[in-house]
Amino acid sequence: MTGHPQQTDPMQPYGSQNPAPPPMQHMMPRREGSMAPKVWGVILLILGGLGLIMIVMNLASVLGGGMSASTFSFNSSPEAKQQMDHLAETVVASAMHRWSFWANGALEVAIAMLSLWAGFRLAVKPAPKGRKLAIARALVVLLALPVYGYESMTQTDQSMSMVGKLQEVQVKDMLDQQEKEHPSNSPEERQKRKERVTRAVQQVQPLMKGVGYGTVIFFSICVLVLNGLLLFFMTRPKVKDYMDHVHENVGEIPGFDPSMGIAGPPPGTGPPHPGQPSPADQPPPPPEQQMPPV
Repeated sequence: MTGHPQQTDPMQPYGSQNPAPPPMQHMMPRREGSMAPKVWGVILLILGGLGLIMIVMNLASVLGGGMSASTFSFNSSPEAKQQMDHLAETVVASAMHRWSFWANGALEVAIAMLSLWAGFRLAVKPAPKGRKLAIARALVVLLALPVYGYESMTQTDQSMSMVGKLQEVQVKDMLDQQEKEHPSNSPEERQKRKERVTRAVQQVQPLMKGVGYGTVIFFSICVLVLNGLLLFFMTRPKVKDYMDHVHENVGEIPGFDPSMGIAGPPPGTGPPHPGQPSPADQPPPPPEQQMPPV
């Protein structure tokens, strides 16, 4: 029984001249301590941006941004709206004369700038000073926490006081409008109507005050935990070693990010010897010996 010999490609009689390279199976390990600076750098950039937005909004509200306390009081009389605006202006004037208001505002600006600078030096252009800036940012926040708590509690007290007075104005205005539309038959009926509405409003005030205090305490705990974690990660020896030597590998491998890893040659392989020709210059392998069919 005979068979035909295997036919070869006429364009490549000796086989493929450019064999496919072996698969890249070996991965260079990610450098220890490189992930935390990247993650915290992004977090600090986000926090710094949000901080600047809040500062601008607070300045707009204090300096007058076109909205007043009576903006959303659609059903109130002009006299009631005027009293609301006067109470709001009193609260703002009190804040402007309070030392904790200015101290808290200055600390917020410093923290926002430190956050942006540290995040830039950790995630965008890593530098050894990025870790130090992040530590400084966390320490400033922890030192500013008592000032923040005092100012926030003071603002909550004043806000609740203003809300109580605004509710009294609104109740009086509402009773006057009801009296015009549905006059009372007697002074006793008018007094009962006033007591009923006032009681309903007063029951809500303790709940609103508790929510205000709870919000301040909740945010204070979140700030404490977040900056405690920032201090913990930025003081790790591996993170310190990575940030201190972050510039040593710059330029060795183009586009190499030590926090992501990069594919390397398989184990046991290396560049060709100076005297050895490259794979493109080597002679083609001999043709395969065909065994005659049996």
